[in-house]
Amino acid sequence: MMSGVKWRVSLLFVLITVSIFFSLLASSDRFVEFRGNETYAQTGDGVLREDLIANLTSRLEAGNHETRLNAASELGKFGETAANSLIEKIESDTSSSGKINSYMLLAFLETGDDRAENILFENFEKIQASSEAANEITAEVKAENGISADILRAIEEKDKATRRNLAISLDRDYNDETNTLEAALRAEEQNSSIYDSFALSEFEPDEPGSETEKLIKALRSDSGSIRIAALMALGERREAAAIDSMTPILTRDYSPVQSSAAFALGEIGDERAVEVLVKQMKDGDSDSIRSNAAIALGKIGKETAVPDLIQRLRDNRAVVRSSAALSLGRIGNETAVEPLMEVLKNGKLVEGRARDSVNANEDVRKSAILALGEIGGPGVTEALADILTDKEEKLSVRMAAAAALGNTGDPQAMEVLKNVFDDSSEDLNLRNQAFLALGKTENQEVAELLVAKLGDSEFGASGREALIELGEVAVDPLIENLKTTDRKIRDETALILIEIGDPKAIKPLIEAYQ
Repeated sequence: MMSGVKWRVSLLFVLITVSIFFSLLASSDRFVEFRGNETYAQTGDGVLREDLIANLTSRLEAGNHETRLNAASELGKFGETAANSLIEKIESDTSSSGKINSYMLLAFLETGDDRAENILFENFEKIQASSEAANEITAEVKAENGISADILRAIEEKDKATRRNLAISLDRDYNDETNTLEAALRAEEQNSSIYDSFALSEFEPDEPGSETEKLIKALRSDSGSIRIAALMALGERREAAAIDSMTPILTRDYSPVQSSAAFALGEIGDERAVEVLVKQMKDGDSDSIRSNAAIALGKIGKETAVPDLIQRLRDNRAVVRSSAALSLGRIGNETAVEPLMEVLKNGKLVEGRARDSVNANEDVRKSAILALGEIGGPGVTEALADILTDKEEKLSVRMAAAAALGNTGDPQAMEVLKNVFDDSSEDLNLRNQAFLALGKTENQEVAELLVAKLGDSEFGASGREALIELGEVAVDPLIENLKTTDRKIRDETALILIEIGDPKAIKPLIEAYQ
């Protein structure tokens, strides 16, 4: 009996031994060796390690923010092997955006490679050059228009609505004949070549004349869709030679073509169109035409149009009042301040009613608020602060007031914004807007506040965006923040410093990752 038990135990031992042997044999070509901060995943030919590095690098380019940060951290564990791959990628600059990928530079820092100083210095020079070029363009736009991104976005929303309405009109009037043109009108990114090709389809390929000449000739087409396409094409091209052919269309055509003409004249921006646009803003047959004419006058920026735009603040349609307000803000003439303040005053709800129901319209109030933020002047900060802190106002209107206060640059406005941001009882979206508005001022104290919120789940993303926008003002507080013991916040901080690209951050960055 005992010998039988021993036999079974011996057999079981042999089977376990054989199983372990084959298991080790199967995995003998793959092992992981940890050395310092490097992790090596190896095969006989190193393919697995290269695949892992390639996979993590692809996440740096295509993942969301969290994925990219994690990928940078993981790449750091591969040390010199990853560093070599990253250098090749950085130097070839193959990122889809066509600029140095800041996440790759962060990953390179994570590797602790000795070449970090040279690599950062070379690429910070590129980042600085790119930033300076962008700042010059922004400064030129600011000098030319004196306007903020907030009001530009609001005007672009008006433009999108115009294009969308044109597409709806074409769909109604032409069924399936204008699908290409409708798609172009609805597109976020405008492409004049689509308008060109649609309008030029009116002509034989061998017909004489330049494209511009043919597009101007297409304005006389019997087809309304061709005329619309030609107007949009000439507007996108900023073709001043078409002004004399466009202005008559604005006063005699069917409504969608007139709207297209107003839109195109605004895009071209030639002062010769002001008189006819003012006339159509007053007397246009539809609110769409009057609204587009008002926006076009704002784009042209001729101050002689200001009294007529102020008059349209009393138009019977909200869309026209809203467009007139935005254009007054874009032009920036101080004579518009009192009329815009009157819009806000008469549209304020008291016991559920306003003196002027059109001025109570959300879009009208937001546009008047943004316009006042652009123009500024006595009493503006106080009026905007009252709206921001008035919990009876609609949330979107209060958020517009926060954005507008940020554009004033008034120290008093900064205090109001801080108070709203610090009030935990306020709506989170409003607090976030106040936080972003604070970031518009080049103020060291504000920069420190933004840095302190980098690890905040609610405001970290906004803080990051605002700090990059602040640029040099934010560098010293960010360098100080590299001393944090929180790895994630350190990585966030380093990434922002990389995106700013200030050379004085290079040594602190290297020290933080040694």
